[in-house]
Amino acid sequence: MTLLQQAQTFFRENRSHPKKQLGQHFLINPDVLDIIVEAGEVTKSDVVIEIGAGLGCLTEALAEQANTVIAVEVDPILYNELEYQFANSDNIKVIQEDILDVEFSSLIPQGTSPKIIANLPYGITTPILWKLIEYSNQLSQCILMMQWEVAERIAANPGGKEYGALTIGISYYADTNLIARLSPENFYPSPKVDSALLKLTMHDHPRVEVNDEEHFFRVVREAFRGRRKMLKNSLRRFASTEKLTTTFSELDIAPQRRAETLDIAEFAALANLLQTNV
Repeated sequence: MTLLQQAQTFFRENRSHPKKQLGQHFLINPDVLDIIVEAGEVTKSDVVIEIGAGLGCLTEALAEQANTVIAVEVDPILYNELEYQFANSDNIKVIQEDILDVEFSSLIPQGTSPKIIANLPYGITTPILWKLIEYSNQLSQCILMMQWEVAERIAANPGGKEYGALTIGISYYADTNLIARLSPENFYPSPKVDSALLKLTMHDHPRVEVNDEEHFFRVVREAFRGRRKMLKNSLRRFASTEKLTTTFSELDIAPQRRAETLDIAEFAALANLLQTNV
């Protein structure tokens, strides 16, 4: 029985269907399972937290390679299926929780740096990303399936239209690598857009040194809020025109440049000096 047939049979027998409100799109291409496990470089020393374990096909593949798999599923019907399916599996722990509500540190076994592997619901991808980033110092890697357009923004280079505050925010904490682009027919039901498999490798320390993280991110957000504006105009709330001019001059940044042309190191230097020059 194929993965598609398994999914269809499960929902038919349970008189249910994939829930749009939970963003459920089940992976039905077994070749992609191998790509995910390989991208995660999963070994017998690894603890893996799987967000949205679904029908357990990826859970099973991960458990064959990992020391421990902590499978998190919010849907009670799917949770019950996972509990039944893996009742005799020593290295799989199934938890019924909403990942956005759970105290995330409670999922992390003491003394470990888990890998996160997840097929993220499109509607809440960004909130989940920011939650994971909060715990970046406790995680080693994240292998995440998400909407292609979001992955493009995260992995973008300076100068392009996809590059923005999300790019800077994620790259501050992690290296990014686009692993694969997947068409809708790899999922059931088929989403209306392509998906991406994105790998985040967490930094031991932030990519750049900033004096005040909150101030740094405020500068970044404000700069991109008016992304077509020149920096001398988009950052006027942070300093007088005279002090902005002095700051740009000290950093050799042309005040006519726009936010999308600055890399993260330039943003860090700009935020630090703006704070100093106030």
